[in-house]
Amino acid sequence: MKINKPYPLLLICAIPWLHFSCGSGDSGGTTAQETEERFEVFTLKKSTLAGNFSLPGELKPFEAVNIYPKASGFVRKVNVDRGSRVKKNEVLAEIDAPEIVAEMAAAKAGSQAAEGEVLKQKALWETSKDHYERMLKTSQTPGAISQGDMLQVSNKMREDSSLYVAAQSQLEASRSLLRASEQMAAYLTIRAPFDGVITERNVHTGTFISQQGSENKEPMFRLEMTQKLRLEIPVPEAFAGLDFQGDSVNFEVNTRPGTMHKAVITRQAGGLRPQTRTEMIEADIVNQDLSLLGGSFAQVNLNYHKENTYIIPTSALVSNLEDRFVVRVVEKQAERVSVRRGLLYKDEVEVFGNLREGDQLLLSPPDNIQTGQTVQISAP
Repeated sequence: MKINKPYPLLLICAIPWLHFSCGSGDSGGTTAQETEERFEVFTLKKSTLAGNFSLPGELKPFEAVNIYPKASGFVRKVNVDRGSRVKKNEVLAEIDAPEIVAEMAAAKAGSQAAEGEVLKQKALWETSKDHYERMLKTSQTPGAISQGDMLQVSNKMREDSSLYVAAQSQLEASRSLLRASEQMAAYLTIRAPFDGVITERNVHTGTFISQQGSENKEPMFRLEMTQKLRLEIPVPEAFAGLDFQGDSVNFEVNTRPGTMHKAVITRQAGGLRPQTRTEMIEADIVNQDLSLLGGSFAQVNLNYHKENTYIIPTSALVSNLEDRFVVRVVEKQAERVSVRRGLLYKDEVEVFGNLREGDQLLLSPPDNIQTGQTVQISAP
């Protein structure tokens, strides 16, 4: 019967073990509650976002034009070549077209003949008018002038007056024709429309040129204003709408590495190019020494500032495959608010959405937080 003695001993040992296990579970629950995660918050307010960024730009001539002929003929003389610096109205080339000169001479002769006709008709009208006035005065004496004679004189005066008016109209027409002929003759002399440099020359003495279809051919010359340049900077859509006018920029060109140039923004497009979704801004560059070349690429440093906008730390913005949001705390409960991201500078980002100044936002929310979830806010 000794074999029954061990069993009570085993039961006694088991009971304290079970009691110890239950006590250990209670102690673990108290520790988890005490270590529950708490979040930092900040108050949303509007402020000014300022920063700078670098963009590629391009230097272009302030004015540039392809010069085509407006009259057909042979090139009689060429006064310039590629690289020539010219002044406004300076003669670049001369075209020989005898038929245009002949037309101008004929128009001039026609105008002179019309002037003579006007003088003739004016004299006839004045004579008829004087005769009529004398007859009218004499007719006041009864029986001195018959009604038939008076009517004849009156009709003669009206006829001469009409011929005089017609002669004046003919003179105006002939003068207009002369002016048109003189303009065509003026086209035979090719002049520079502004100060600049000839960058292309495609004609030589004796070349036949035609005004017909000239837009599909090479120009006679290309003239560029290089003593003044435009710095064109395409600004991405994210920065479009900012007011850059009056802001100064620094830029560097590949042709003069290590040399920094300055300019001031003078024009802003105010709209986006549909092909590139960029807004073009321009700065004027004074280039009297011609040290900068039109067509050069430039790297431009731009400063920007945007006032009265919501700016938050980048850690407060959560982005995942489903949404981009911030977490607002309302009565200790989380509320996800979808936002759009704007400008980004260092550790701050601009956001747009259903936000109000004074909102309490989580500083570093987890990406799996859900609306309605209770959050514990850490003491400041």
